Amino acid sequence: MPSNALSVHLDQLLGDAGELDTIHYQLRTGLPGRQYGLASLNRAAVVISVSAWESYIEELMRESLQALRPAVPPLGNWPALSAFIRGEVGRFNTPNAQNVANLMNRCLGLPDVRASWGWRNCTSTQAADLLNRALDLRHQIAHGVNPRPVIHNHYSNWLPGFIRRLARCTDDAVRNHLVATHAVSSPWPA
Repeated sequence: MPSNALSVHLDQLLGDAGELDTIHYQLRTGLPGRQYGLASLNRAAVVISVSAWESYIEELMRESLQALRPAVPPLGNWPALSAFIRGEVGRFNTPNAQNVANLMNRCLGLPDVRASWGWRNCTSTQAADLLNRALDLRHQIAHGVNPRPVIHNHYSNWLPGFIRRLARCTDDAVRNHLVATHAVSSPWPA
């Protein structure tokens, strides 16, 4: 079962990128080639997708923290762990591959979440590189690099699916780690 961070939070946020793609399709001229006047929709989809990824990671960390909370008192070290993780999540930004791996290692003890980011036709290294490329584009867009980066509709349409797949791999890795290392029987109850 996926985390709420994935099944509710991320899917909802990535829905906005899907809506932008629908609008892009509706505004097309029907002629082949670049559709002038629609590039901002593609750039917005990149910003939304990366923002959704960052929000997913933060929500997953909060959900993992709740899974680690003892069911009954005494709470032991949990209050200190809670304060630490909440502080780390509050300072978290730039959700590139290295920063996500560092956050999960510091907070959960997960050695390197990037190792789980592979699937058919995409190695974990390729997935990390693709994520970092999306972050670079997002930074260029958000910080007003001129000339504006050219984002093709194919890429802005592909990116939400990539983020979703990356989140599924991340969810599985965190779940497996919580079960195997911290003896949490059901990290994300229904």
